[in-house]
This record gives sequence, structure tokens and C-alpha cells, in this order.
Amino acid sequence: MFDPLFIRAGQLWRSLIDSIDVGDQNISRALETYTARQIKRNPQLDSGQRKLLVHRFAIEGQIDNQTPLELFLADRVDLEPIDRELVSSWQRSFVGLLAIVQVYPNGLEVRNWLTAKHYRIQFADLESQTAMTRLKVGDIIIAQLSPVVGIDWGIFAPWVSLGRLGKPKLAVAVGAFRQNYPHYLYPDARELLDAAWESVAVYHDRFVEFFGGDEITLSGKELEPRIAAFQTWMVDRQLAAAGIDGNKSLEELAADNGASADEAHSIATTLGLTDTTPSQEQPATAEKMIRSNVQLPPQFKQVAAVTALSHPYWGQMFLPDYDRLKLLITNLDTIPVTSGDITFIDKSLKDPQMNAFVWRRLASQFPQQLQTALCQTLNRSDFDLSTDLDPLLTKLHKYLEPDLPDLASVPIHLHELFQSAVLEVSKDKVKAKLPPKKAGFGTKN
Repeated sequence: MFDPLFIRAGQLWRSLIDSIDVGDQNISRALETYTARQIKRNPQLDSGQRKLLVHRFAIEGQIDNQTPLELFLADRVDLEPIDRELVSSWQRSFVGLLAIVQVYPNGLEVRNWLTAKHYRIQFADLESQTAMTRLKVGDIIIAQLSPVVGIDWGIFAPWVSLGRLGKPKLAVAVGAFRQNYPHYLYPDARELLDAAWESVAVYHDRFVEFFGGDEITLSGKELEPRIAAFQTWMVDRQLAAAGIDGNKSLEELAADNGASADEAHSIATTLGLTDTTPSQEQPATAEKMIRSNVQLPPQFKQVAAVTALSHPYWGQMFLPDYDRLKLLITNLDTIPVTSGDITFIDKSLKDPQMNAFVWRRLASQFPQQLQTALCQTLNRSDFDLSTDLDPLLTKLHKYLEPDLPDLASVPIHLHELFQSAVLEVSKDKVKAKLPPKKAGFGTKN
């Protein structure tokens, strides 16, 4: 009943995972470190997704610059060439947010929500068949896909069912997936990934052009309208490039496209656009990606000084303590460091928003002062900024390379999902505010 190749694939996958479970101390330590970092980074991972971590580690983990999968292949010299080729192909395994499209006696057809690509899944054994045939068309799962042969893939690791989701909840699930699995946003659509990264670089160029540099510090009250003006300026450029009349209001553009003014205004409000700002999805009909809207986080609107930093790779950062930290470091030569200063620097080191780029930037601008500050904060007189900074950042769970920033453009189908979710939620809110109808002629109790 089951394809022999898939039966063999399931056996080999179990052998791979067993090699990790009974591995040497180096593998055990690497797995413990990997798991701790993933949970620290994404504490919202539920128990089902945490069970998936050892299977992700098999593909992503590092032991002396080798993955567990590579170590498994090196150790299993007895593998036949066809088995070795199959296991090697699993380097292309990825975690996906998948919609069930069809359920077959021996498998499934699924759609990757992030890239809209379809996959045919075959079962490897009776256990997986029994579990997965309970799924219904339209159900959403988080699962790790592994290639087997041609267009057929397998799910050999634990998976998590999210059930059937309406558009608002599906949009939330997509957002959570983007936060929890940043390495798996577009693993099977290189063109989308390249376009998303390119949009980050374009955003940076526009930021520098508009603000005159890659850094600006203002009060939250002042920065908020400046960021809004920047967004409007970029929309105007995008509309002009697409040959769309930027002088038309949302209502006019909505009428041109058959939507009501209320619908257009509802979407605009949620996205942080004014009712006179052209809808930024209008020029997208001929494009694959839609630029994300960037806003100053609400918690920073009343802060006395917020620094906006931009980088072509790390993206956009809003840092309320950056200016104070920079001023403290630059004055180290003239003002003695107090215990309060040390506490503040230590807090900044542990702040997730103060990522590796921020500390590397400070190191390049104020190397001697920063080294002095860190020596005192860490109580390490031997601390050498040139060799010890990156290991320190890694120890503090700061990644040395960035994930795709939130400001990156998203594929059209995701943008349309988010817009539909906004519209649906907005309509529900309007309905909730309407007074209940009174029973009477032509109505039912």
C-alpha cells in the first residue's frame, strides 16, 4: 500500500533523529544550545512546535561547522548510493504553514501559504496515514517538508494542526509564522526572497534620500509625523512610477475599482494611512510584491528621544535608548562611569532591540570608548572589542546575521489576505456597534 521509497525514507529519517538522540556530548550540547536559543528567541512556540525542534536541528544545527545530517552521512558509510542521495536532498527540507488542498488514501496535496506553491505528500507508514487522513480540506498545519522524489515530498517530523481558520485568524497565523520561522519565509521561491531583500535595500536608499542620512533622533511626538510623511512620499513615488494619479483620494481610487468609500477608509485607518492618501496596493497588479507599511510603534510616541536607524540589510530600527547610550559612551573620557551607567549599559546589552548591527555600529564609531564601557560593565579588564564582541553578542542570543526585516515587501497573495482580514474585522466591529433590531413586523425573534 505504501510506496517502498517512502517507507525507506521514513526509516532513514528515524535513523537520522536517533543519531541525534544517542549522539555524543558535542551533539547533545549543540542540540541544547540550539533549542535554548530558539525558545529564547520565540517563547511563544507551543509544545507541538517545540517537539519539532530536534527535527529542525537535524537540518539547521551546527557541530564544528557541520550539520547533524552531514555527520550522519559521514558516519553511515554503509548507505547505498540511492539512500545517500535521498538523505542529502533533505538539506532542502523546510518548515511551512500549509493548507490542506486534497486528502488522498495514500497522501495529501498541500499549499504553502507563504509562497502559494503546491506539494504532493505521500505517507511513509500506517501511523502517519492514520494521523494525517483525519485532516480536512481547508485545515492549516505547521509541518516540516522533506523532498523524496520529483514533486513528491514527505512529512516525517511532528506537525501541528491549527484547524480551519477564517481570514483574520489566518492572517494572525501568517504573522506568527513570520516571527517564529524567519528562515522559512520563501525557501521554495527564490524570486520572492530576492525581491523581499531588494525591497529592504530600496527602503534604506529612500530613507537616506528623505532624511539626509541613515540615522535620525527626534522625540516620539516629532518622529511619528515625519515617518508618516516619509511613507506618503514613498507611496507618491511608487504611484508616479506606475502611472497612477497620486492626486486622487482613496475614495476616488476605490470608486475606480468598484469598492466603497467605507471599505477604503477602513483599510486605510488600519494601515495607518489617511483618507487622502492613495492606497498603496493600487500599482501592485503588475508586480509580485507589495511594500509593507512602517509606523512608529505606539509605545514610543511619548518618548523624549527615539532614534530611527536604517540599514540596507538589517532594515529599520526604532531605538528609544540609543541616543542616551551613544552620549554616555562618547563622554567616557570626561565623565566618570557610575553604577547607574553600568546598569544602563548592561540593560542595553540584553535588550533584544539592540541587535548585533547596533553594537557593531557603535564599535566602528567609538571603538576605544565602547571597549572601556564594556570592560567596566562586564568586569573584564581583558575584554578586547575586536575579538570578543561577536562572541559576547552570540552569548546574549543576538544573531550576527539578520532575518528578513518586517518592513520587507510581501507577495501579493499575502497582502491581499491581510487586506481581506482587515476588512472583515472592520465590518465585524461595525456590526458590533449597531443596536440590536427590535422584534416586530417582518422580523424574527
